[in-house]
Amino acid sequence: MRLLHGGHVVTPAGVIEGGSVRIDGERIAEVGLLAPKEGEEILDCAGCWVLPGGVESHCHLDLEAGAELTADDFATGTRAALAGGTTTVLDFATQFHGQTLAHGFDRWMAKAEGKAVADFGFHMAMTEWKQDFAAQMGEMPGRGVTSFKLYMAYRHSMMVEDDDILAALTASAGFGGTIGFHCENGRLIDALVQRALAAGHTTPHFHAATRPAVLEAEAIDRLAVIAGLAEAPFYVVHLSSAPGLAAVARAREAGGAVVAETCPQYLLLDVAAYGGPDDDRLESRAVVMSPPLRTAADREALWAALAAGEVQFVGTDHCSFDLRGQKDKATDFAHTPNGAPGIELRMVLLWSEGVAAGRMDPVRYAQVTATNAARYFGLYPRKGALVAGADADVVVLDPGTRWTVTRAALHENVDHTPYEGREVTGRVREVFLRGHHAVVGGRLGDELPTGEYLHCGPPDLSIA
Repeated sequence: MRLLHGGHVVTPAGVIEGGSVRIDGERIAEVGLLAPKEGEEILDCAGCWVLPGGVESHCHLDLEAGAELTADDFATGTRAALAGGTTTVLDFATQFHGQTLAHGFDRWMAKAEGKAVADFGFHMAMTEWKQDFAAQMGEMPGRGVTSFKLYMAYRHSMMVEDDDILAALTASAGFGGTIGFHCENGRLIDALVQRALAAGHTTPHFHAATRPAVLEAEAIDRLAVIAGLAEAPFYVVHLSSAPGLAAVARAREAGGAVVAETCPQYLLLDVAAYGGPDDDRLESRAVVMSPPLRTAADREALWAALAAGEVQFVGTDHCSFDLRGQKDKATDFAHTPNGAPGIELRMVLLWSEGVAAGRMDPVRYAQVTATNAARYFGLYPRKGALVAGADADVVVLDPGTRWTVTRAALHENVDHTPYEGREVTGRVREVFLRGHHAVVGGRLGDELPTGEYLHCGPPDLSIA
């Protein structure tokens, strides 16, 4: 038995001041104002916040992207996640062209099993649509997969058409699943990209210029109409802009069962990172991702929506390609590998810029970093909250530490971080995964637990 004693304990019902969490084996036994028992190991949490282990809703580990492979696999990526207070990761098992969904699932299980040191589950990403996929989708809940992903962008690669979306949503609604969508108008983006390249515009500045926020909003509006025809729930992955946020609001006002996810990069960084039209600095390629970074006004709109319950959870879209040897090989913005790292810093960045900056309270922080994702993807109450009977996934965060982010201090396997030099408030001091003390005094332990595969259940559509 172990007692995490005397901290600010964040539960779904509120904060227990001077509270404690009792861990018995791999589970939480009690939460409350608890007195130590004889012989019990005591961890003093005075002055610290005791929080549920983070649930990462969106990452890409060991992902093939054309000829490139992400720098982080399940071993390094989950190690970094755990160091940063994330105890559960949901990755995208990917069906590539010509493959079945089962084949994609089996490949990703082989990538993760025995390597992951955080608990893990899968969404199923489909890079095309075939008529027999409806039946294949219906078989996936038996493997623990109830959420899927489709792309409305990346024409000639992964983009699906509106009739495909209708068929997929009809299928998912039939067995109580959900689909996340990359919402950008891929046809118009393709036209804008070709126009820019023909004019000799090749720098990262034009990555953002050819993917304007209005095309995110248009895709969400169109998706909402299709989902209404199918009477199906859906969610928007990596929401990046105020126009996109307004489109989500319109979908809800029309009766749609829609949930939205955003990412730290859209909350902390902005379009200025790409530089001007003639700026081809290597550092600018670090933030070539889709959707691209937006304006400072978009950032503030997303923060307000996150605090108000209009955006439900925060994933990272961690997709790590090295600057040197991968991103630097591209001849133009259109061929630069898309993605950026962030899996290790999600919890502390959201604390520093959210709670410490006064944008949200600790209860809302726990919801958007853990509880809501656990509920929506059918992992609650085993994951996502400090409640009796749940897995003992617990983070002790010291709010008084101020430090500067450097790549050298992180555990990610990629050669850069877009948050280099950023000063943050708050540091993860202790992390428990199913009762295993994985981070001790701010340092990742030498003996880490083996991550377990999690079977996801039906989505909880009531989250806010």
